[in-house]
Amino acid sequence: MTEPLLDIKQIDVSFFDVRVLHQIDLKVYPSEIVTVIGPNGAGKSTLLGAIVGFQVPTEGSITFKGQNITGIAPEKTVQLGMTIVPEGARVFTDMTVMDNLKMGSYIKSSRALRSETLEMVFSFFPRLHERMKQKGGTLSGGERQMLAIGRALMSRPSLLLLDEPSLGLAPLLVTKVFETIVQIAATGLTVLLVEQNVHFSLEISQRAYVLENGRMVKDGPSHEIMDNDYIRKSYLAL
Repeated sequence: MTEPLLDIKQIDVSFFDVRVLHQIDLKVYPSEIVTVIGPNGAGKSTLLGAIVGFQVPTEGSITFKGQNITGIAPEKTVQLGMTIVPEGARVFTDMTVMDNLKMGSYIKSSRALRSETLEMVFSFFPRLHERMKQKGGTLSGGERQMLAIGRALMSRPSLLLLDEPSLGLAPLLVTKVFETIVQIAATGLTVLLVEQNVHFSLEISQRAYVLENGRMVKDGPSHEIMDNDYIRKSYLAL
C-alpha cells in the first residue's frame, strides 16, 4: 500500500495550557485532495499551523515524506516541500505581482525552476499575467487570493495547504478558485484543504475529516461524508 505523504498521529496542541486539539489523527496520500471541515473555532487553522510549524504539538507526531517534522521550523517545512496559503489572501501590498511571485521561489531548488513555474502559475491564473506590474495592494480580493496561491506554487511544493481559500470571495470567484484547485491537483500536487464552503470542498476532494471542538469526529471518502445525515443537517442544510 502507498505510504502517506503526510501522517499525523495523536497530536495535541495547546495555547497557554488550554488544549485546542485533542489526539488528532490524519493522513494525506500522494496526489489526492483531502478536506477538513468543521465549524468556526473548531481548530482547523490551528491544525494547519501545527503541520507547518507555527505551533508545536505537546503530544503525538507529524511525519512528512517519511521524516518526523514535529515542531520543525516553518522555513524548514518549505524546504522539505510543504507550503501553506494562510487565511486572508496575504500578499506583499507594496510589491508588484511579479515580485510577489518571485518571493515564493526563494529556496534554491525552486529558483532554478522559476521561469517554468511562472508559466504554470500564469496558465492557472491568466489575470496575474495581466496584472504582473501592478502592486499587490491594488488587486481585488479575488486577485489577491490568486496571487497568494500562485506565490505558494512558486516554491514547487509536494503538498499545498490551503486555509479557507474562498473566504470573502464573490460566488463566481469561489467557483473559479475551486476549479483551479482541481487543475492544480491534476498536475500531481497533493492538497490539504481547510474550507468553510463544505459543499464545494467535499465535491472536489477524495477524502474528508470533520473537526469539532478540537476533535476529529468523523472521516472517510468525501461522498460518504456528504451523504451522512448529521453532516447534511449540520453543514449542508439539506
